[in-house]
Amino acid sequence: MLTLDQLLDSCAHETKVIQHLATKVPASALDYRPTEGQRSMLEFMQYMTRMAAVPMARAVSGDWERNEEFVADSEAVTVETFADEMDRQMKILREEAAKLADRPFDSECSMPWGVTCTLGEFLVNAVLSTFKCYRMQFFLYCKSAGAHELGPAQCWMGLDPPG
Repeated sequence: MLTLDQLLDSCAHETKVIQHLATKVPASALDYRPTEGQRSMLEFMQYMTRMAAVPMARAVSGDWERNEEFVADSEAVTVETFADEMDRQMKILREEAAKLADRPFDSECSMPWGVTCTLGEFLVNAVLSTFKCYRMQFFLYCKSAGAHELGPAQCWMGLDPPG
């Protein structure tokens, strides 16, 4: 069974990968949108700085009250502050997770829209999966915005291939 520390370690790895991908964003691509109505590259980067903090806070409190606070926080993020803000999100995750340390993973929780699940399912599906899904979307944003050199090593490990 997955432990809370293992979940946080996986979130930290995803943070590292996303931060690495951010170094590959073409300077001219901050206004890039794959299609009309989608977030711009910068808006997407801002969103990612609190994407997992929101559901983690919900796991602790049972509500979405901190959502507006986190959204407001993210709107001030710039390309220059992005890596630090991703680190700040990890700090928030660790602080909130500490409040769950005594709560069993099989205790009841609910996903948005009233879907009942266990706390463990919620943490995997709403916190960790958020990182994985948006990391892949960010990789595709970068590629379609002109960072054609990106490949699997950057996407999965946050590393540039040798040579």
